Amino acid sequence: MKFLTLVEIYLRQVRFYILTTLFYLLFFPIALILNLPSQNTLVGTLTLYIFLDGFLSISQQISFMKTEQQLTLLYVSGSPKWLTALSLAFITLIISIPLVVLIMVISRTAVLFSINWVYLMATLVLSLITSIILGMDLGLGLGQRQVNQLSQVLGLGLSFFAPTFVPYSVLPLYLQLPSLVEPTTYVAQALRYDLQGSFSWEWNAGVMIFLVIGILIYLRVSRRP
Repeated sequence: MKFLTLVEIYLRQVRFYILTTLFYLLFFPIALILNLPSQNTLVGTLTLYIFLDGFLSISQQISFMKTEQQLTLLYVSGSPKWLTALSLAFITLIISIPLVVLIMVISRTAVLFSINWVYLMATLVLSLITSIILGMDLGLGLGQRQVNQLSQVLGLGLSFFAPTFVPYSVLPLYLQLPSLVEPTTYVAQALRYDLQGSFSWEWNAGVMIFLVIGILIYLRVSRRP
């Protein structure tokens, strides 16, 4: 019952900015892909959609709830922090998965790819959960003002200083090595394989490593009062 209550609370918050959400999560990605029709554009857009949006929005939402004492009220009422994370992950998944499918279907009119839906869903779910956990870490570990300021820097860094819109293989060596510390690098390269009908265990394993790191950080920051 507590899980469903948390889901209802977050859904009520979402409804106030549903139009803005639909624009940035659906219309903007489709417009970008259709106006710049290439597999690189599709991969880069999906990477930002799947990972970056969840990471930044969750971190900002958690830091806001912490600042407004909403998290404290939830904890006092008996809702553990892990249940808050689980409910946020559930909502993000049920919103994002149908929209990703819709984006992929519409993109077929402009971009040629040979997709394996099972592989794509595996990468999608793994990447979304990783972004949610890392977003929780940032939101719980820092204050709202710090999160808002850092989000702008991380948005640019994870978008354009990682091989999201270009393949990792075309980067010079002095850029390949630093890009390996960015989770969006692994998400993007895994998606490239998915769109070619194959599955990259190596790149998805990289995403899994970031998930484990995120869980370890969460276990540490969640102990804070």
